[in-house]
Amino acid sequence: MEVFYSLWFWIGIVAIVGIIAGVIHNSTNKKAETAKYVADAQAGGDYRALADQSLETNRALLQRLDVVEQRLASIEKTLTDIPQ
Repeated sequence: MEVFYSLWFWIGIVAIVGIIAGVIHNSTNKKAETAKYVADAQAGGDYRALADQSLETNRALLQRLDVVEQRLASIEKTLTDIPQ
C-alpha cells in the first residue's frame, strides 16, 4: 500500500492516463475526419452540379464575347475603309 503514496506512482499514472486519453481523442478525430471526407466524396453530385452550372455560364460568356468581337471587327472595318 505504500506504493500509492509514492509521487512517482502518481506521475506514472497521470502520464499513462494522458497517453490513453490522447490516443482515444486522436483516433476519434481521425475517424470523424475520414467520415467527413467519405461523405464529401459520395456527395460528388454537388460538385458536378456546380461544374455544370459554371460550364453553362462560361458558354454564355463566350457567346457574348464573340458578339462583342464581331462588333469590334465591324467597327475596325468601317474605320479602315474611310477614304483619306
